[in-house]
Amino acid sequence: MNFSQAVIDAFATLTPNLAGIYDDAHAVPLTDWRRKQQAMVTASGAASIAVPVMHLVGMAADVAFLMNRMAVCCYGIGAIVAHGKGLGQILEDEDFAIILGRWSGDENLSDAAITLIHADLMAELGGKAASRALARGVGLRAGILIGKKLTSKIGAKIGAKFASKMGSKAMAGFIPVLGAAVGGGINLWFITSIAKEAQKWFELKSSFYTAGTLIAKPVTPE
Repeated sequence: MNFSQAVIDAFATLTPNLAGIYDDAHAVPLTDWRRKQQAMVTASGAASIAVPVMHLVGMAADVAFLMNRMAVCCYGIGAIVAHGKGLGQILEDEDFAIILGRWSGDENLSDAAITLIHADLMAELGGKAASRALARGVGLRAGILIGKKLTSKIGAKIGAKFASKMGSKAMAGFIPVLGAAVGGGINLWFITSIAKEAQKWFELKSSFYTAGTLIAKPVTPE
């Protein structure tokens, strides 16, 4: 299976409702939000390889499902982090691409590299616009996005990350009972590791929203 293409295809089909995720997550304790996402993907991971041999048929769908839940988990964390800092809704469609890239170890998305990109955006656009379009600007300038699609370069990096774990999951699926346990555990690893990266990203992103450049989108009073 070509995991790079599977990742690119799965990313292209994502249609996150950022306003809806913000409403659902922003007032939820971060630990509770993470546990909810972990429980969902662990159960699905176990079910996805419960039937030996047939589990291979659903590998692409498994990648798509994981990408979807990872995205929801990440955006929810962003909502919680921003709300906790009094920033309101700072989510962008491109945030998940940045998180995936940082998770894959892309050096163009280090804290230092992003700080430099933000400084360039500040000089070109001004503080408010630079903060509003930070994820979009980083995605384009770091070469991980073409429009709203992942580039093949970053797709390969993320795909390699998926392949290292999904290969083990595919093999475990041939072992009744034990395979389901392994499948659930691998999905748990995915959601836990991406959640940690999401928190780091949104903490960094929030740091750019200073009193002078705060442009968080207004939210409906609770």
